[in-house]
Amino acid sequence: MVRELRCADLMPGCNFVAQGKDDSEVMKKTAEHAKSVHKMIAIAMDVEKKARASIRDAAPAAT
Repeated sequence: MVRELRCADLMPGCNFVAQGKDDSEVMKKTAEHAKSVHKMIAIAMDVEKKARASIRDAAPAAT
């Protein structure tokens, strides 16, 4: 099952969605996005905890 995190769950108005095979891969993509788009130099511990709590199984693609 693909895991995902929707940035809008943490930063309203942002449409970025990080997907990966596991939570670690999702967090890596999320950190890269936060640094490049939201100009975060480092991810604060409380933000990381909220992000990890927001990761969920991705909805199956519509066919």
